[in-house]
Amino acid sequence: MSGYRVPSAPATHEIIIKNSRFIASARHADSAAAHQQHIRDCQQQWPGANHYCTAAVYAEPNNSQTYAMSDDGEPSGTAGRPMFHVLQSSGIGEISVVVTRYFGGVKLGTGGLQRAYSQAVSEVLKVLTCHEKILRKAAQINYDYADQSVVSHALQSYDAVIKEQQFTAHIEATLYIVADTAQTLQSDIKNATQGRVVMTIINEDG
Repeated sequence: MSGYRVPSAPATHEIIIKNSRFIASARHADSAAAHQQHIRDCQQQWPGANHYCTAAVYAEPNNSQTYAMSDDGEPSGTAGRPMFHVLQSSGIGEISVVVTRYFGGVKLGTGGLQRAYSQAVSEVLKVLTCHEKILRKAAQINYDYADQSVVSHALQSYDAVIKEQQFTAHIEATLYIVADTAQTLQSDIKNATQGRVVMTIINEDG
C-alpha cells in the first residue's frame, strides 16, 4: 500500500428524508481528539438537534484498530455502524464524519435509518476533496562529500524528504522515504557507491 486518500478540506451535505434533516459533515481527523473536536463543532453549528451520529477512521482505511462510531441515541446499529461501513469502503483514511439529525416527526424504522445514515455519508463523500498521502518510513544516512552527488541524485529519484541534515567531517541526514520503495533505494545507494554508503531504515511512519 503506497498511500491512501485523506480529506483536503471540510465538506457538508444535507438530505431530507420524510421531513427529517440529515446534515453530514466530513473533515480530516488523525486522532480521537480531532474527532471529538469535530463533534463539538457540529453541536455548536447545528444546536438542538436530536442526534449527532458519528464514525471515524484515524489512520489508513484498512486499520481496524483506529476507528470510532456512535449511534448517539438512535436504535443500536442503525447509524454509527452503517456510516463506518461507508467510510471503510471509500478508501479514505484519517477522516471524521458527523451526521446531525433533526427529527421530522415520521419514524423511519431500523432499515430506513440505516439507509438514511449510509446515504448521508455517501453523499458528503461525493463533494469531499481529498489528496493522496504517501506512506513513508524514517531513515538515516551518513556519507562523505565525495559521494554527495550520487546520493543526492538517488534521493531525488525516489522522492526522499530530508528532515534534518548536518555538514561536519561528513554529511549526516535524517530522511523520510517512500515506504514502498525503501528497500530499492537502500540497494541503489549501496550499489552506486560500491558499498561505501549504507542507508539505515527505521521502522516508523513519517
